[in-house]
Amino acid sequence: MRSSTVRRMMRICLVGVGLAGGAAQAQTQTQETAAACAGYGEDVQVMLEADGALRGRQDYLAAPEDGGQARRGAQLALVERSNAMRLETLLARCGWPLRSVHGAKAGEAAWQLVRHSLALQQAAAPHLERAVAAGEADGRVLAQLLDRIALAKGEPQRYGTQMRQLDGCRWTPQPMDDRARVEERRRTLGLPGLEEQERQANVMVIHEGCENQVAMPPLQANK
Repeated sequence: MRSSTVRRMMRICLVGVGLAGGAAQAQTQTQETAAACAGYGEDVQVMLEADGALRGRQDYLAAPEDGGQARRGAQLALVERSNAMRLETLLARCGWPLRSVHGAKAGEAAWQLVRHSLALQQAAAPHLERAVAAGEADGRVLAQLLDRIALAKGEPQRYGTQMRQLDGCRWTPQPMDDRARVEERRRTLGLPGLEEQERQANVMVIHEGCENQVAMPPLQANK
């Protein structure tokens, strides 16, 4: 057999070995990821419980020199940092918690956790978008998340979910994109119209001296 033919056959064999090794490695990585994500739902629930336990102990009316409040605040800050690091790792490895895999409560817990940090919100956004597109997460949460990010960056809302109060009585969306486009995006995610959202917000919150607020026609939000 000619030497060139032998070398060609050896290269083919080496490529085959490399492909097999790569496939085995990929399979191992997939199994490791699945194992790491198996407890995702429980993890976010535990993180939320730890956050809630410390947040419930905060006395936001305490004097600045209150040593007990200072310690409680430091404990909460430590838990928030720990939770943020863990959740960032889970998001990168597992994506957003999926209804069919981790349960609906896992997605709600993740949402409660990411709300505390703009960096976490931005890290979570693409994962949540994919989960919503697959029918595995709540479109309402995605709308709120993207609107919070937009307002934090000084940009108009795309869904009009974040509200502000006018004259101590009437609630209306904070600055948002063109109203017609906002309504269209809301329909895409299955959200009620802006008028209904305003009505619900104003029915829930009634203040002294604002007896007629619910009967008022809805205010036009900024375009």
